[in-house]
Amino acid sequence: MAYDHVTRIALNRPVDEDEAARRIDIRKPVADEVADANTVFGMNDVYLEVCDGSYSQIGWCLLAFLIGFPAFIFFTVTAIQGAVEVNPAMVRNGEQGAFSIGMWVLAVVGVLCCAFTVMLLLRDCFNYRHKSVRFNRKTRMVYAFRHNGPGGVIAVPWDKAFFFVHRQPSNATFGGAPTLMRCFVLDDSGKKIVDTFSFGLRTVNGAKESTRYGKQVLYQVQANFEFIRRYMESSLDSLPPVKKYLPRGPSLRASMSIWFYGLLDIGGVNAGLRIFSLVLSVPVFLLSVLHYIAQLTCREPVWPEDVEAACDNVRPAVVAEV
Repeated sequence: MAYDHVTRIALNRPVDEDEAARRIDIRKPVADEVADANTVFGMNDVYLEVCDGSYSQIGWCLLAFLIGFPAFIFFTVTAIQGAVEVNPAMVRNGEQGAFSIGMWVLAVVGVLCCAFTVMLLLRDCFNYRHKSVRFNRKTRMVYAFRHNGPGGVIAVPWDKAFFFVHRQPSNATFGGAPTLMRCFVLDDSGKKIVDTFSFGLRTVNGAKESTRYGKQVLYQVQANFEFIRRYMESSLDSLPPVKKYLPRGPSLRASMSIWFYGLLDIGGVNAGLRIFSLVLSVPVFLLSVLHYIAQLTCREPVWPEDVEAACDNVRPAVVAEV
């Protein structure tokens, strides 16, 4: 079992039929257009570095902690107070013991819930600012950062990687089904999944992929992968210039651009969607600030020397100014 931010992915199992049907042939175009989709950290003629699929979601777990932790602390303290206080009426009725036990059970539940919110906090804060993925044209390797130190990078040959559009279960609370690009790392037999990582644009599809709207949302993810695919399979001349690079360090402006990505386009469709986007901009701005705060608490990832050497440090990638 592996966790991609808060998404749980089963490992050491065969690829199922749905995943196999959605696998992308890297030799064939997956979209007519290409889009960097505000996902690129750096690019040169040796490697392309993009964000992981959860980068744009940083802020949600911090929000859950800020709401949940104080609430569960209050719940736990109240339960403990109820457990230790003696109620004369309950003592006379012989109910005090059972009531105290029940309150202690609730207190334990409250502590466990507090611990869970702390785990969520650590998904966003005191972690790494980003866990990016590098696509190396020179070695035809894909490197996915996980943590500093030994064993902290997943490496898989581009030609053997299992790429597919991962549509997660639909969640009405968040507006639909999260959809992003995922890579499975297979064993030597090419049948069993041994590791996984996501990368690039993450969208939420509020419709079935068979509908017109659902196809449009899916196409955004496909166009972003087509940018990567052409980088690896064609010449750099086949790609348009990156519109805007992601900064590697914390930046409130960058956090806002990530969270507001696409919202202005929605508002430009018609008056109704313009009002909707204005209303939505309030919570989005809050999440942008939380994304920035989380970035301030995190440390910069350090790629191993062998990966840096393979990526040819003599040719620095074009990167953004923070």
